[in-house]
Amino acid sequence: MYKNILNKTVLLITVLFISVITACASYPAPSTEKTYGLATIHFLDVGQGDSTLFSLPSGEIILVDAGGPSAGPRVSRYLKDLGISRINHLIFTHPHDDHIGGIFSIMRDFEVINVYDNGFSNSDSDIHKEYISLIKKDPSIYHILRTGKSLIFGDVSVEVLNPLPPSTGNHNRDSIVIKVTYGNINVFMSGDMESKGERDLLKRSSDLSSRILKVSHHGDRDSTSDDFLKSLSPEIAIISVGKANTYARPHQEVLERLKSAGIKVYRTDINGDIIIKTDGKGYTITSSQ
Repeated sequence: MYKNILNKTVLLITVLFISVITACASYPAPSTEKTYGLATIHFLDVGQGDSTLFSLPSGEIILVDAGGPSAGPRVSRYLKDLGISRINHLIFTHPHDDHIGGIFSIMRDFEVINVYDNGFSNSDSDIHKEYISLIKKDPSIYHILRTGKSLIFGDVSVEVLNPLPPSTGNHNRDSIVIKVTYGNINVFMSGDMESKGERDLLKRSSDLSSRILKVSHHGDRDSTSDDFLKSLSPEIAIISVGKANTYARPHQEVLERLKSAGIKVYRTDINGDIIIKTDGKGYTITSSQ
């Protein structure tokens, strides 16, 4: 009799144990993998110039350069069509007209919270003089970005890799260069840096690897060297350039270097506005043409 009771007890315990294990197995442990929101990057077709818009999951809006004076209204319309009324961070890579000229439309049409540049002037540019006068109206919004600075917006970091003071006297070489990192996605924004600046940057930066490259100086031959490309090892390259521009950019040598490295090239003169969406893991690319 006691033996039967013991057997039944063991059987009951066994059934209960199996039930608990089965129940636990049906509810997998919570995933520790981080979930990211969607970031969108717009490389705008502003003709012979540069303007790139970052719309971040945190809600921050970053505009890097604003094209030339004639491109300003076009940039404004583009942003308004996206429902943007405020720009949190307006970054000018260097004081050349085809990068800063659109500021007058931007400052008129949007609430701009912060304006950044490299702190170096361009006495040869009347537009830059007007830019300085405009910024002086509210100096509280003005900031200088140079090597070693970083901006953090939620899960997105913006690392400033150039310029390293003092000024070299070359506006292109002194361009603000930033590396934007979101999860596994890196976007390298080269400004108009030339090969000498690239060599200097390679000497002082151990990790430039970036999956997306905004090609320097609209594809000028004195930029985007083989060593620079080898260090970055990008998957795609964006060239912001005007149709039939008088500089004959992008130069064939640069296109050949990109092709030899197996890098997919997108150009605003051919593809129009180029839009990249990323969740920090992968990305998709579309264009207006």
